Amino acid sequence: MRSPSNDQEKENPEQVELDGVLEGIGALPNRIGRYSKAKSKALDVVDYMESMPAHQVIAQRLKTCGDYLVFRHYFTVDRVKLHGASLCMKHLLCPLCAIRRGAKYLKAYLVKFQVLQEQNPNLKAYLVTLTVKDGPELAERFKHLHKSQRELWMRKLRGRGSVLDGVAGAVWSYEVKRGSGSGSWHPHLHMIALAESQPDQQQLAREWQNITGDSFIVDVRPISQDDPASGFIEVFKYAVKFSEQDPADTVHAWVTLAGKRLIGSAGMFRGVEVPESLLDDSEGLEDLPYITMFYRYLRGLGYSLSA
Repeated sequence: MRSPSNDQEKENPEQVELDGVLEGIGALPNRIGRYSKAKSKALDVVDYMESMPAHQVIAQRLKTCGDYLVFRHYFTVDRVKLHGASLCMKHLLCPLCAIRRGAKYLKAYLVKFQVLQEQNPNLKAYLVTLTVKDGPELAERFKHLHKSQRELWMRKLRGRGSVLDGVAGAVWSYEVKRGSGSGSWHPHLHMIALAESQPDQQQLAREWQNITGDSFIVDVRPISQDDPASGFIEVFKYAVKFSEQDPADTVHAWVTLAGKRLIGSAGMFRGVEVPESLLDDSEGLEDLPYITMFYRYLRGLGYSLSA
């Protein structure tokens, strides 16, 4: 059975990574580098959108997003927090906001996972990937994937026998890109599934083909117990692959998917609260001394530290 593992390993170099998890001053240069690349890609999208009258307002918001970033370094505990920024909050168009949004989800669900494991040490996390056949219409393919995933989960709830019967909780996200071979739209889904034993991949493939009618390509693999963040990143990275598609496809994906729920949860992962603000939380650090660092973006040069 062919596995989508190569697609998982070949990801955006500026993806979520451990943004918001590694918080020391030593991690800041790489963080600034990721943000610079993300801002540059956002401006490429702006260049495309500025020729489209219907999108002028959004293009302007995207253009000014991330013009400045204000960090606070709480040097006595070596923690760096993003304290201020001009952010557009359009994560389907803006790689910078996508990074920040992913970091927020990553941190919230990692904390929840740790709590659940303390309550039941036998629970382990598994990364599950579901795909559907590529197609020319993104809206139709996304609807097909969304409906199929819902049916898969409903089979568990109906109690009639499903590969997910042993799954105590799950969180999933949708991702879209062009298929590398077909050139058509290739939506797929990444899920963190909590269970005491690994869901059977062959059984899942049969059940998934029965539901979709066009795909048996699935993947199930355990997440590292020593480094669970590396697996959770797959779920909370970009919904669209900015580094692998042109601005026209990015805008088309935004128009098609805007307003759609691209992250869902069930079972023991239900109810996890993710802050709306894309800035870092400084709770517990308010009374500590800090140094403020102000970065400004210049096109072609990236972010530079202002005096």
